[in-house]
Amino acid sequence: MATNDPNFPQVEWLSPLEAWNSPTFMPGAPHNLPTGNNIAQATNTAQYSFQDGGATINARETYRYASLQDIALSVGTASVKFLDAPIGKRNALGFRNASSTQNVFIGFGAQASTNGFMKLVPGQIVFFDAVVPQDDLYAIADASGATLCYAYSTFGG
Repeated sequence: MATNDPNFPQVEWLSPLEAWNSPTFMPGAPHNLPTGNNIAQATNTAQYSFQDGGATINARETYRYASLQDIALSVGTASVKFLDAPIGKRNALGFRNASSTQNVFIGFGAQASTNGFMKLVPGQIVFFDAVVPQDDLYAIADASGATLCYAYSTFGG
């Protein structure tokens, strides 16, 4: 409802850009989503494209999905580095403690310890897909013979 009443001023957005022209801006309502089935095709692809060896690539489409690498690792009572910081950016990262009795601890950017922040009890799963840690990753177990399964995906660097 439009009004010129000074007690009810017009709502102004933080940015004059339309939601699909600026990935950092999303108006409160209504959320004007594209009507097509494929959001990448419904957006302004020229604005989000880059050249790679002569081919034009839509950045939104390229980085929209994760291509996971799945690995299992034996973990003992000494901290071990199991994943280097990516050259590009990680867009998905998951852990599962496949051990039957041992706890596994994850260290982000430093050696893991049994006093660390992330403790995985047997059978526990943790998955990052919105805000994904980019650090070197380390693991340690509270007893020998633990198994850590992890999966990750990275963009090109």
